[in-house]
Amino acid sequence: MLNQRTSGFTLVEILVVVAIVAVIATIGIPNLIRSRTTANESTVVSNLRTLTNGLAMYRSVNNAYPANWLDDMYTNPDPDFGPGSFQVDLQTAPLTTRGYRYQYGPPAGPPLITFAMVASPATLGLTGTRTFWTDHTAEIYHCIGDAPVTAVPGGVRAVQEPPDPCP
Repeated sequence: MLNQRTSGFTLVEILVVVAIVAVIATIGIPNLIRSRTTANESTVVSNLRTLTNGLAMYRSVNNAYPANWLDDMYTNPDPDFGPGSFQVDLQTAPLTTRGYRYQYGPPAGPPLITFAMVASPATLGLTGTRTFWTDHTAEIYHCIGDAPVTAVPGGVRAVQEPPDPCP
């Protein structure tokens, strides 16, 4: 009598494949999350530079930074660019994009010669690990963690330097 074997995989073979896939997933998923976080943080730095440049152009025309983000920065009547298209006041309701919340701090007393803007992770550890600030100097600062204060706190480092924990 011949020993006939049906085609298919044995339970041991299936378990080995599942174990291999699980090992690969445990190695790959943290790297995927880390690369996404790094991309979000790079976008934040770029956005803060762009916003700082826009505020510098605003100041060159008006000789002061805007006191109210929505009213002053977006008074253009064009419906594709004006307040109706932006629909957020960065002073009262932070704009959230790419896993970061952006908030514009009110400029320091008259004449309005300084400002602060903060970008903090919406979900610390998942969308980002650092909080970023910029001000009228156009320098971008960062620290590890979430620090929701709008003004740049003392003790934070420039983005080119290794970060410390947030104060």
